[in-house]
Amino acid sequence: MTISRTLYNRCKKLIESNERGLKYDAINADIRALFGFGHKQVIPASKRTKQKIYFKLRAGEAAELQAFIKAEIGLDVLTDPYCNGDRIANAARHNDEKVGANASQDIILVNNAAGQLTLNQEVSALFRSIHVAGLELRHSMISSIEHDAIIICENFTPMYYLHQLKNNPVFEHALVVYRGDSQNGKRADEVKRFIDNYKSTLPLYYFGDFDPEGFSIAKSFQVDGIILPDISQFSVLTNVELQKYAGKDKFFPQLSQGQSYLNVSAYPQSWHAHINFMNKFQLGWQQEHLLGADTDWLLYKS
Repeated sequence: MTISRTLYNRCKKLIESNERGLKYDAINADIRALFGFGHKQVIPASKRTKQKIYFKLRAGEAAELQAFIKAEIGLDVLTDPYCNGDRIANAARHNDEKVGANASQDIILVNNAAGQLTLNQEVSALFRSIHVAGLELRHSMISSIEHDAIIICENFTPMYYLHQLKNNPVFEHALVVYRGDSQNGKRADEVKRFIDNYKSTLPLYYFGDFDPEGFSIAKSFQVDGIILPDISQFSVLTNVELQKYAGKDKFFPQLSQGQSYLNVSAYPQSWHAHINFMNKFQLGWQQEHLLGADTDWLLYKS
């Protein structure tokens, strides 16, 4: 039997969260069909809620499912990630390209504002006449980085516009990495693995939205600094200009229930002026809007 990466990860999630169960879907049906475990739990609809269908394991089945998978493919779902690999190599070995590899496994997107990447003591010049998001490459093949810092970029579109910042000393000699989707198994996981390898040897900065979530992401990476609009210039904008550049629903929806502002004390002192300013106007600004407004960017160290 072939246990795919998707099925393996769903079994892992089910075992870890079986008290709640998982919303019933085709993958949950596969678990029952292949292994004979689990059952549907139907919660009837009420005046307030729609009918809910969950897939849950019966008493003792979590351990049995874990043991079954261990016997089949030698992996423990609670401790072992599904085997990494390359789809071409897996196709050659197993006649199944999907048996062990996610197509985006080990892949990250990197760029440099000056259009030049220097990795493994090799220089790679990007197009000068075409604005590019950078190069996708396998981070396990990077043995050295000849840049003076790593910058995590929250959104994809700004990766195409880094050339606008080529004369900014913060960006000029830095390796910029696209953070990507933050869901489990998506590109952000690979970026985290890559960052973990180099954060002790190179300064790590965050370049993202000027909003509560941006500060939260920067904090989660334990960055050495965050790149934000020059507060001395940004704070003199009129209310109309601030509203114009603000992203839709970039403040309140990102805060916890019952919270009306971001807690300043949870963040470095050098970030407080920006957070206080954001709290005052209860607005958030996306990278794209600020790049379009030709904002001056500064590094605010942690």
